[in-house]
Amino acid sequence: MVMTDITCPLKCMNRDVICESPPDWLEKHSTFLLTFIGAVGGAISVLLAYCIKSRCKKIKCFGIECDRTPVDLESKDIDVKITKDSPKK
Repeated sequence: MVMTDITCPLKCMNRDVICESPPDWLEKHSTFLLTFIGAVGGAISVLLAYCIKSRCKKIKCFGIECDRTPVDLESKDIDVKITKDSPKK
């Protein structure tokens, strides 16, 4: 049998069977979505880190308000060690 003897009636077949289905929105924009979620998560974590390290008693940010009592730092709690790599005055 020679390959030229084979005929394939593609005209009678459904196009959805022949071609792959078009990608849905999530499949088409997955890179953008992952980048966006990462950027938003990074921004939120920066804001939370700022709030944790802040010495403020009242914090207001984007409609969220927090009244808190920060831990008091006393001079006896601070431990400073001078090493040979420390900058000299």
